[in-house]
Amino acid sequence: MKTMAMGLLIMLFVAAELPTKTINKEPARLIRVISADTLTILYGGKWEELKLIGLDALETALNDRVYEEALRDSSSPDEVISRGMKATEFVQRYLRYGSQIWIEFDVKKRDRFYRLLGYVYLADGRMLNEIVLHHGLAELFLIPPNLRYSHRFQEMARLEAHRSKTEE
Repeated sequence: MKTMAMGLLIMLFVAAELPTKTINKEPARLIRVISADTLTILYGGKWEELKLIGLDALETALNDRVYEEALRDSSSPDEVISRGMKATEFVQRYLRYGSQIWIEFDVKKRDRFYRLLGYVYLADGRMLNEIVLHHGLAELFLIPPNLRYSHRFQEMARLEAHRSKTEE
């Protein structure tokens, strides 16, 4: 009995000495869904554009990237835009104007376009980035140094690719 109590005490002391990694999530409000991977939010008293880390969704307006994607998957630009709009509408089912969200930042807080980069959490605690990837509405797009959840995202993308192949 003494040995077990001593073992528990040692475990408690060791656990107390281990560094705890606190994940800080900051509040924001949704202004609008631009696309399945980009939002306009009210953060820190300012309107900001926020790009979801780890994914790249299809475009919703005609531009060079639409033509590139259409060539890559042998579709038309209209089909690419239509799929981009469907992905955007999917995200809009989760977020409405004024919705409370929480943002978790990674190593790099802004991209070269000065957009915020983050992992977005819904009121129920689920991560929007994962939801979009899980439903195959965006491609995996990892850019160092923001790789905190890269393993989880890669596994989701792998499972989604496997699921898509079995449905064909």
